[in-house]
Amino acid sequence: MAPSYLPLIVSLLFFFYFGSAFSYSQQDLQLQTAPSVAPKATLTTSESSVTPNSTSSNIVTISSSFPVSSSGSEYESSVQRALVWLVSQRENDWGWRNDTPKVITALQLVQNDDLRGLLPGHVEMQLSAKQMEVEIVVLLWRHHEVPITPPKLSQYALALSALCQDPRQFHGHDLIGTLQHHEAVHDLDFAYASLAVCSAKAHLRKKQIRRLLDIARSANGHNIDTLAMTILALRCVVKDHRHRSIQNSLRNPSITLAKKQQIDGGFENLYNTALSMLALHDAHDIGTFWNKTAAINYIESKQDPDGAFTDPGLTAEVILALSSKGLGAIKSLDCGRSDTDYENHVDLEGLTKSLQNHGNDSDPRNVTITYTLWVGTNITENYTLAITAPRNSSFYTIMQMAMEADPKFSFEASEWPNGHYVHTLAGYQEEPMGYHYWLLYRLPEIPDPLAPPANNMVAPVGVDDLLIEEGDHYLFWYKKL
Repeated sequence: MAPSYLPLIVSLLFFFYFGSAFSYSQQDLQLQTAPSVAPKATLTTSESSVTPNSTSSNIVTISSSFPVSSSGSEYESSVQRALVWLVSQRENDWGWRNDTPKVITALQLVQNDDLRGLLPGHVEMQLSAKQMEVEIVVLLWRHHEVPITPPKLSQYALALSALCQDPRQFHGHDLIGTLQHHEAVHDLDFAYASLAVCSAKAHLRKKQIRRLLDIARSANGHNIDTLAMTILALRCVVKDHRHRSIQNSLRNPSITLAKKQQIDGGFENLYNTALSMLALHDAHDIGTFWNKTAAINYIESKQDPDGAFTDPGLTAEVILALSSKGLGAIKSLDCGRSDTDYENHVDLEGLTKSLQNHGNDSDPRNVTITYTLWVGTNITENYTLAITAPRNSSFYTIMQMAMEADPKFSFEASEWPNGHYVHTLAGYQEEPMGYHYWLLYRLPEIPDPLAPPANNMVAPVGVDDLLIEEGDHYLFWYKKL
């Protein structure tokens, strides 16, 4: 196993096997609600303490009946029954098989007084979160044998963000960077990945936002799920850039989506209906174009007698659709950390750049910066140049000057409508199949191989939009993500 995983594996072993502080009794697992909300739901296990590695059965069982609560409605009862069923499907390893990230996301977002008694306790959620981390590690470890699909990676990234963990710093791996470098071909997968990137408070490139807008503008040519996911992603982008042009561009696709509601209240099927409700949740100005009550009734008509909506993954998505918070709320969670990405915004009106304040752009004075190349995750090659150029020159211009000064800095780039994408430097070409990429960092000091920069120092814009200042230090690092 790769050495970078060892700290996580050791911590998990300690957590599961040696952490006596995390042992708890059957009584600790009882989840009760006030009579005014719903009848008591008691979770029991076959042993007095829960140990995930136990050989004897400790599947959680639940017994309860859920009439309509005195303070709520049939709608509230549907969510309550779904939550009880969802928790009951938890495995001995504290996960939900392939649906673990979706379920964890839903349980994290559905936090209110009426439902709190039905949700797993803090320790139980910790155990489930650790199980999810194990799942991610296994996927990363085996990605050469079984590639990680963008939708699955997006699910895990959203779940980590919902847990207030940064998916850009998952035990030395940048899950968001991987999503960015492996842009999905299918529009649905691309929109899902964009939502995950935005929800992690990471920077979406101009070409990615343009692609989302192109999907939105051609709303009639896309399936319901693609359109709904695109709207969710763009609503997240609006929270970043707070630009009216994006907000205004959401109205027409939202109306198009709303009009796809069928006579039975649904949007073709249960999944599309839940996703459409999530997308239209904040579209308060188009309420006349669809019937939310009819959509809720359609969803409730599909609920199984035991409270399920087919499987844990779909049940989790339906719970979010019927709750006050959906996937769009992840971005706004108060996780107690600042968002440095808010310094850089994209002005979407004409897609012109609006970067950090660099002072008087007309100032022609020269500045000196350093430009460094590192090759390999273990940094087997290290080259640095000091370059003097006019202030506010683009970093692409610096790269051209460096190539003329030293052949080691030769590079190749693809030209796109929004600028250049550098794929080869110093004779090393990116290898997507092996997850080897060139990452560009903007640093306050010359990079030190003994103290490599963290992933949050990756430049938020491309080489054409990155403008140099006195004392800047730039690093292009060829590494495995």
